[in-house]
Amino acid sequence: MKKIQRLIYGLMALLFAVPVFAANDQVLVFVVNQDAATVSVVDAGSDEVVASIPVAFAPAGIAVDPTGSALYVTHPERSEISVIDPAARKVVRSIKLDGTPFGITVSRDGTLFVSDWNANTVTAVNPADGQVLRRAPVGHSPAGIVASPGGSLVFVANREGNSLSILNTTTLAVVATIPVGKAPFALTASPDGQRVYVANVQSANVSVVSIKTLRTEATIPTGPMPYGLATSRNGEKVLIASQGAGSVSIIDAETLKSVATGKVGRFPEGVAILPDDRKAYVANWFSGDVSVLDMSTGKEVKRITTGGGARALAVVPQVGRVGDGATPTPDASGGAQP
Repeated sequence: MKKIQRLIYGLMALLFAVPVFAANDQVLVFVVNQDAATVSVVDAGSDEVVASIPVAFAPAGIAVDPTGSALYVTHPERSEISVIDPAARKVVRSIKLDGTPFGITVSRDGTLFVSDWNANTVTAVNPADGQVLRRAPVGHSPAGIVASPGGSLVFVANREGNSLSILNTTTLAVVATIPVGKAPFALTASPDGQRVYVANVQSANVSVVSIKTLRTEATIPTGPMPYGLATSRNGEKVLIASQGAGSVSIIDAETLKSVATGKVGRFPEGVAILPDDRKAYVANWFSGDVSVLDMSTGKEVKRITTGGGARALAVVPQVGRVGDGATPTPDASGGAQP
C-alpha cells in the first residue's frame, strides 16, 4: 500500500515559473528524484549534473519563485515543503503544513499555492514564515497546480473529479469548475494566459480550456497515460509526455496537431523548456534519468543520469543567494494577463 501511495504522490509533472535571462549557460535545471530523496542540479550549458542536494523523504512536486531565488519541494508523506537556495544548492529550511501537500506553484507576488490530495483543498501559504493565508475546497484529489502568468488566477487539476478548478489568487474563491477528460493530472498555462492545457491520464488526451469562455475549446489525442506538459515561452509549442509510450510529442499550439514525436526514457513525467525554446528536459521516472530534447526536431540529444525516481523539474537562472539582491530581469509580458 505504501508503495502505491508513493507512486500516486510522485505522479507530478512539472509546474514551474521560469524567470527571464539570456543564455543557456546561465541556466540550471533542478530535478526531483523521489526514490533517491535528492534534487539533482543540471547545468543547461554542458548538460551535466553539477550538484546533488539531499532532501527529505519522498519529494514530489517542485516550483520556483518568480525571482529565481528560492525553490520549493513538496513532501506529501511528511506534510512539509523543503525550501532550497538554488545559489547555495542546499535546503535552508522547511515549512510544515497539515495534510498531504502535493502540487505546488508560486504566484507573481511570491505566494505559494499548494494542492492537498487527501483533503481536496488548495492552500495559500506565505513562504517567509509558513503561515497559512487562505484555504479553499476544490474537486476530488487535486494534483497539478499552476498560477496564471499574470498572477490573478490559479488552476488545479482534480484527478478523481475529472475537472479543472479555477481560483482567484487574492480570495481563493472558485471562479469556475470545468469538466475535462478522465483523471486529469498535469497542466500548463499558455504564456498569454488565454489557455490552460490539461493532461487527462485515463482518457489519453489533453483538454484545451479557454480562459475567456471558461470552456473546453478542443481536445488533443495523445499517447497512453499523458503525465507531463509544458508550453514554450513564445507560446507556439506544447510538449506532452506520454508515460505509456515512453515518448514526448511536440504540438503546434495554433493547429493543435503533432509536429514531432521523440522517444525518451521509461515512464516520462515532468517536462521543462528552456527560456530560449531551443531545448527541453524530461524527467524519466523508471530509468532515473533526464532526456534532453532538441525542440526543433523533438529528438533526444542526450540522456543525463540523475537519481532514482526522477519525477519533476524546474528551470532557474544562476543567481545570487536568497536576499542578496541578485535577481534576473522580471517578466514584464504577463502583467496584463489573467
